[in-house]
Amino acid sequence: MGSYNALLSLFNITAEEVKGERSVQSVNGLVYVALDDNGNKVSNPFKASLFGKDASIAQLQKHFEQSKDKMKTNPARSVLKNTIELAVHTTINEREFRKQLTEQGINTVVRRNNEGRIYGMTFIDHESRSVWNGSALDRDLSANVFNDWWNNGNKPELKIQDNPVPKTNELDNLPAKDLFEFLSQEHSLNTDIGLFSFLPDAQGVDFEEEQFAKWMKKKKKGRRF
Repeated sequence: MGSYNALLSLFNITAEEVKGERSVQSVNGLVYVALDDNGNKVSNPFKASLFGKDASIAQLQKHFEQSKDKMKTNPARSVLKNTIELAVHTTINEREFRKQLTEQGINTVVRRNNEGRIYGMTFIDHESRSVWNGSALDRDLSANVFNDWWNNGNKPELKIQDNPVPKTNELDNLPAKDLFEFLSQEHSLNTDIGLFSFLPDAQGVDFEEEQFAKWMKKKKKGRRF
């Protein structure tokens, strides 16, 4: 659910589980809430049922379980790991790091507590349509490592492969509405608008939307929907 919410945060949305009892029966549901650019709630909760069964907690849990096995053998893991490590090696601060990854179709979602300490790092790879926690890629890409770098000035020394695995072009022939599997066909995005043309700046960094627009133009070049 944490990875799912990291993905939803790109659209200024969060999902919350609702648990309790009703008429001596256990209730386990999900609601969606709109957020502002600072992550504050700006709407009443909307029941998942309003968005179809694919947005329900039961369907998502089923999807999460299926994804566990796929993630173990997903070749995107090593590709993404190498790309992130190269970004660590060639950038000097958080802004440059995020910008470099954004230009390659990778969003970085950083979770901080009220004191500014980084306790979560999630990477959203739009090329492979996968979401990874930094610690799942490598212990050297965990939240503690980035906190020590960006808050304490201790940049990690990572071993970089001589020939990093290049990113694939497996999405070159996919329409924008198919980039995210969690969206049902019933609620698919309008391809005339384009997926990234209306992405909000969830982390308060203006360059991300602009860089994604440039990245998507390259993907769309020579392709018809």
